[in-house]
Amino acid sequence: MLISCHSLRVSKGVRGLPGSFQSASRNVPSAKSLLYFGVLLASGVFFIFIAFTMFLPVIVLVPQKFGICFTIGCALIVGSFFALKGPRYQLVHMSSRERLPFTLGFVGSMVGTIYVSMWLHSYVLSVLFSLLQVVSLSYYAISYFPGGSSGLKFISSTIASSVLRCFGR
Repeated sequence: MLISCHSLRVSKGVRGLPGSFQSASRNVPSAKSLLYFGVLLASGVFFIFIAFTMFLPVIVLVPQKFGICFTIGCALIVGSFFALKGPRYQLVHMSSRERLPFTLGFVGSMVGTIYVSMWLHSYVLSVLFSLLQVVSLSYYAISYFPGGSSGLKFISSTIASSVLRCFGR
């Protein structure tokens, strides 16, 4: 009798904990969202691969093909995070105060890449905006790893100081 009464109190206390199995399993993505994540991520990597292997060598002739292919690849990679985390959570997360400058920079670089490659047909600006997309997408992806954004800031400051030392500033 003493053992059953004691185990009843323990199991009741375990069920009442805030970090229960049900609350922890709610954040685990479903198999369907993992499938969408994988397909979108693979498609995005494929488009970026095509942009660099097929269109980068001829970017002087057709900057719009490189810009569009690269931007579609970046959009698909970001879309994979929407599939993994859920659209509402991802929008709230991307519009949070600490992420809003990145979001605006990334969206601005994507719009800028499309604009300069489709309407201006500018080689230099297409490359510039594509590089801005690479930096923004890299920061976005790395910031999800523990210590990722701190590590990225450290690496970028180290590279910047090395470059400044090389040019005597």
